[in-house]
Amino acid sequence: MYKRMDLNNIWGLFGLPNKNDKEEKKIQKELEEYKKTPEFKIGMFVKMISNGMNFKKQLLNFFSTADPKLDTGDVSEAGDFMMFNRAYYWISEYGPRKKTWKEAINKKASKDFIFCLEVSLKYFEELEEFERCAKLKKIKDFTEKVLLEKENVTS
Repeated sequence: MYKRMDLNNIWGLFGLPNKNDKEEKKIQKELEEYKKTPEFKIGMFVKMISNGMNFKKQLLNFFSTADPKLDTGDVSEAGDFMMFNRAYYWISEYGPRKKTWKEAINKKASKDFIFCLEVSLKYFEELEEFERCAKLKKIKDFTEKVLLEKENVTS
């Protein structure tokens, strides 16, 4: 009779922890904790906008090639709605007085982050969602200040 193969033992050959292993549970716990940090949330915001914009271009190109008569305007609008709202979710907890957020922005400040903030701001301005605009503007201003300080230090 054949014995069933244990995948945990196979993965163990590559140095990956066993499913029941304390090390894996520790890694899982650390990952869950990291997902709660502002650093992770800023990274997700940037990824959502950057990847979303690229995906949208590819998707619209696909649909317009598949059926040139198809009006892709609604597809584009729906995609923007989902992308910008989901991205905003990741940074919605920002508070200008929260030390953890200030530290995270100091670490994650980049031109890409500012670009993502700018396009998000523009999107929410068109929808007249001014509370979101105010928050995005505060984050953008602080991030620009951080980048300016970093540039002055290096020059």
